Amino acid sequence: MGADSRINVALDRMSKFACVQLTSRVGARTYAFKIHSLWDTEGPGVVEVLKKEGAQRVWVDLKLHDTPDTVADRAKAVRDAGGDILTVHAAGGVEMMMAALENGPAEVYAITVLTSLSEEETHLLSGQPAKAAVLYRARLAKLAGLGNLVCSPNEVNLLSKRPELKGVTRTTPGIRLAGQVAGQQVRFDTPAAAIKNGADRLVLGSAVTKAENPAAAFDAIEAEIAKALQEIGGVS
Repeated sequence: MGADSRINVALDRMSKFACVQLTSRVGARTYAFKIHSLWDTEGPGVVEVLKKEGAQRVWVDLKLHDTPDTVADRAKAVRDAGGDILTVHAAGGVEMMMAALENGPAEVYAITVLTSLSEEETHLLSGQPAKAAVLYRARLAKLAGLGNLVCSPNEVNLLSKRPELKGVTRTTPGIRLAGQVAGQQVRFDTPAAAIKNGADRLVLGSAVTKAENPAAAFDAIEAEIAKALQEIGGVS
C-alpha cells in the first residue's frame, strides 16, 4: 500500500532503535518516513537501515536554503545515500531549486512557508500575508520544475484551485487529530479537513509515533481520510 498511501510519518526526536521498530510495523502502509535529526546523528547510512526494515521511501527533510552549488552538493549526498525525497525552501530561489532537482533524489519538495510561522511572522519575514507568500513561492517552485509543494492546511485549498499549479502534488504537514495538542504548529488542521481542502498527502508525527498501537492509529487515520475522500467524491 505504500505507493498509494497518503500518509507520511515524521520520525522526529526518536532514537534509531525506536525508528527501526516503527518502520518495521507500519512501513508498508506509509508513503515515506521523514527524517531530520536522525540523518545528523546516524549519518547517511540510516537511509538503507530504514529501507531494510520496510520503509518504502525515506524523506530526508534537510530544508535546504543555501547557494546553488552548496545545495547541489548536499542534494547529491542525499541521492547517493538512497534517499527518495529531499526538501528545499522555495525562498532560496529558482536557480537553487533547479540545482536540487538536477542533483538530488527522484522527488524534491519545495517548502513554501513553515507551519510554525504565524500570520504576523510570515508578513514580517516576507512582506506578504501567508497565503500570498505561499502562492508566490509555489509559483517559483513550479517555474524551477519542481512537482511537489509543502504547505500548511491553511493554504492548501488556495493552491489546489490555481490553474498554473495543476498537476503539482500538495503535501501538508501541520496535521493534528481532533483534540490533539498543537505543539509548535501554528497553522494546522485535521486529516479530514486537509484532504477536503485539496491535500494529496499528509505528514503526521506524534499521532503515530507516540501511539500505544501505531497500527490502530493508522487504521483510524486511514478511515478519516477515506471518509473525507468519499464526501468530496474522491478516490480512497
